[in-house]
Amino acid sequence: MTSRTYKVPFIRDDFSTLRAAIVAPPSSAIERERPVAGEPSSIAERARAQHGVLLMRLAALGVKAIKVDADPIAPLGSLCADLAIVLTDGAVVMRPSDVNRRREIVGVEAALEAAGVPIVGRIEAPGLLDGGDILLGPETVYVGVASQRASEAGIAQRLHGNEHGREQFAALARARGLKVVEVALASHVQRLRAVASLVDARTVVCASSVLDAECFAGLERIDVPSGEDYAAGLLVIGRRRVITNLRFRETIPRLRAAKIFVDAIDLWEFGKIGATPSSLVLPIKRS
Repeated sequence: MTSRTYKVPFIRDDFSTLRAAIVAPPSSAIERERPVAGEPSSIAERARAQHGVLLMRLAALGVKAIKVDADPIAPLGSLCADLAIVLTDGAVVMRPSDVNRRREIVGVEAALEAAGVPIVGRIEAPGLLDGGDILLGPETVYVGVASQRASEAGIAQRLHGNEHGREQFAALARARGLKVVEVALASHVQRLRAVASLVDARTVVCASSVLDAECFAGLERIDVPSGEDYAAGLLVIGRRRVITNLRFRETIPRLRAAKIFVDAIDLWEFGKIGATPSSLVLPIKRS
């Protein structure tokens, strides 16, 4: 935890300079999570080492990392961005689609309170919504919606969120003057933030083959190559400055050619389970 507190406005968008965030180092339970097609299971010791490198990189970039303990029996416990979303005036606490992850909210709420971030909303039953399915633009929020469309690889569908949860969040967003746009996702995509990232007010990096890219009309679109869909799950540190997984060798040159500063580190133990850098960090202050 930390004694440092922050004040409004907390988060106006996903691309302003990141100042503080909540993180949760992985537990050995990560080894039990089902890997994506074609990958072996994650190795906890390597995941902890890679997460440590991420924390050092955040510190070097001036980001205050507030650590919470991951649930020792939760395979996805390090994906703290699923548990809340912080807006200008405070945090909206999610109600994760995976019932086993709801106990993780206690630690995140305590960290938010210690950092001076008030709770301004909650997704209530029967609503379901994960923070990883929300992208925050300066005037628009994008909310991922899992479709019934089968994946090319025939991967079983993993539903996340429901209409009740999306409606509750939309009401909170509209009350703050934000437009809400729903983005259809292919059935195997685990979260919107894994396949789309706003890198500035006018630019989105996305995997058009697994989402409805027309939902980003009006934005410049940088498409990641086919086969590197999760390369679009960037941790945006500031305008056109990102942290990405170095394993995405085709995407990194494409981003750099688009004049995006790319800090590439190895996070593949998380990549094996479809977790992207954007999933591992819950921003609580941007400026």
